[in-house]
Amino acid sequence: MRRSARLALADGWPILLSVLVVGLTFGVVARQAGFALLEISATSWVIFGGASQFVAIELLRGGAGAGTVILAALLINLRHLLMATALRRHFAGRSLLQRLGIGYLLPDEAFAMAVGWYRRGGAGVAYYVFFGAALWLVWNVATVAGALASDRIAEPRRLGIDFAITASFLSIVALSVRGRADTLVALLAAGASAALAIAGASLVAVIGAGALAPLAIFVLPRGDRR
Repeated sequence: MRRSARLALADGWPILLSVLVVGLTFGVVARQAGFALLEISATSWVIFGGASQFVAIELLRGGAGAGTVILAALLINLRHLLMATALRRHFAGRSLLQRLGIGYLLPDEAFAMAVGWYRRGGAGVAYYVFFGAALWLVWNVATVAGALASDRIAEPRRLGIDFAITASFLSIVALSVRGRADTLVALLAAGASAALAIAGASLVAVIGAGALAPLAIFVLPRGDRR
């Protein structure tokens, strides 16, 4: 277990660093939007999903109702069904309580790390759980720190930290791509999500691209599907 934990930290520190920056950004943006420190922290405990937290804050700041916010969060987080399905066989023997805990620790970054671990022949849940727990801790500490420091950062975009969440996803892709199939899916997903966002369907861009892009793998020769 200790070896898996050390490996998870050694492999995942670039992602944890990017998540630290994204969490700081969220704390700053949420505090400047008028939300209390407890409210900001609570969203990280309950939702624990950067993209949906940013969207929820923006919608609430714009006066959207609770139903709209919940629907938007559900649409954005539908991709977690795909991620959970992909990892299901690795956790099938666990109890319901354990699987619920594993599911709670399943943001995009943890999914990418888990996929890489199992592709390399890894087994068990220690690697995944340790990284997920480290990710949760970094995210929660960062959101609180960002909220506390918000008065000192008048305009987050001037520091470039509005790009932090994009950088986080780019680091996930860089660590996950292993061959031609991965490259093709990543490029098509990026193109599809960008096209949907430009077309005004930003709420379904992520889940739409995530569902459509993997289908492209079937155009590759069987030997290249790795």
